[in-house]
This record gives sequence, C-alpha cells and structure tokens, in this order.
Amino acid sequence: MTVKVAAFYKFVPIDDPAELQTSLREVCLAHAIKGTILIAREGINATVSGASGDIDALIATIVSDARFSDLEVKYSEAGDHPFQRLKVKIKREIVTFGVPDAQPAVATGTFVEPDAWNALISEPDVLVIDTRNDYEFQVGTFEGAHNPETRAFNEFPDYVKRTLASDPKRRIAMFCTGGIRCEKASAFLLREGFPNVYQLNGGILRYLEKVPPEESLWRGECFVFDERVALEHGVRQGHHTLCSQCGFPIRKPDESVTTLCEGCRESKATAG
Repeated sequence: MTVKVAAFYKFVPIDDPAELQTSLREVCLAHAIKGTILIAREGINATVSGASGDIDALIATIVSDARFSDLEVKYSEAGDHPFQRLKVKIKREIVTFGVPDAQPAVATGTFVEPDAWNALISEPDVLVIDTRNDYEFQVGTFEGAHNPETRAFNEFPDYVKRTLASDPKRRIAMFCTGGIRCEKASAFLLREGFPNVYQLNGGILRYLEKVPPEESLWRGECFVFDERVALEHGVRQGHHTLCSQCGFPIRKPDESVTTLCEGCRESKATAG
C-alpha cells in the first residue's frame, strides 16, 4: 500500500478554531486520513497521510476557504501510514515558541527559493542557522550550517540574545524542516532589530524535492516527526530508525546489531 503524505501550514488569523477543528475532523474521518492537524488563532499546521484521492479531497476542502486559498503543500509518499491515528487539536500556538509578539502574519524574513539557496549560503558573510533541535541537526543539515544546540524550539530566543545580539546587521539565512519554525524565528529576529534575515521557502523538504543530489549542499537525512523517521533526496524514506530505549534517531543498524544509540549502549554496558 502506498499513501500520500501532505505537510502544510499557514499563519493566518482564525477567529473560531473550534469550528475549523470540527469541520476538518469530519473531512478527515470521512476519507480515512491519519496524522496531526494543529489549529490556533494564529493559523494551522499539519502533516497527514491517506490515499492519494483522499488527501486531494482534504486539500481541496481547505483551499476552498478563502483564508487558505494560497496554501502551499509539500507532498511525499510512504509505504504505509506513517501515523497511527488522527489528531485534530486546538493549541495556543501552531509551533511552540513562547514569544507572542513574534507574528509571521505581520512580518517575516525574505523567502529564498530552493534553486537560489546554494548561492546564498555559500556567500562568506552569510551566517547559516539550523533552527531545528540538536538531535535533528545530528541526522542531517546543510554544509556549513551553525547548530544552536537547542533541545526545544522555545530555547531559540535565548540563543539569539546570547549569541547573535553583538552583530545585528549580519546577514542571516535560516532553515527548518518545512518552513514553519523559520517563520517564527525570522519574525522574532526582525522584532529584535535584525534587518537582514532570509529563510528557505518550503524548508528542507522542498529543497530535497527540488534540488538534484549532485547539486545539493545538504548532508545526511532530514528528521521527520512520524514513523518514517528521516527522509533523503527525492523526499524518499531514509535510513534511520529510533533507539529502542531513548527514542533518539540513529542510522539503521545491521540485523545482528541492537537498535540502541551509542549512549544507551554505553549505559547498558556499564550497568551490565
């Protein structure tokens, strides 16, 4: 069985999240769609899977709403549903950041298309920042990218104040999985007085879809928050799994090797 996976988000004011929650849940249930849809007053954020026609029906329903008429959707495939069930939730934020004044619907950084990204991040005066968490960075990132070493996205504002405040005029290029974290991060940077902020439009997923491997500056695989664990060029399932003890992403070991990360193997050996 092959299923279609759709990832999308949009920052747009939603006056009645509960009404949207009910209508989207009904559509998803009618089409046997699984995955997660987060709704907040600031917008919508989702990754869902289903038969191709069913996903198309969901997207058609969403874009028929004027608020989402220009919704950008990133598609990929999986051998089976990468999600166990459907969740349609109302949240305070569609991506947890903790800075209410950072509003992408008001102002965000300059979008850079995947085919122009390599040239930008290769310029010597550009600081390239991976806005994802440390364990995601370890699975794969862009050549020369800086790792803020955050454990959660809401630590990013503190990283900015500690590390970047001394040079606010520097050109900064940011990226994340699908683009949503960069929108929050760039809105925050603009608010903090950083005028030269760029972000990869569509995130790593769009880059892996559009840029041929032989031209790519991406190194490794892209961690995703579903049972595929990581994706490679062509947004195909990669070669990672999760540590059976701590859940940390690791390269798939040989069948004869236990699925434990290095830290858990060391802990097990010490305990033994």
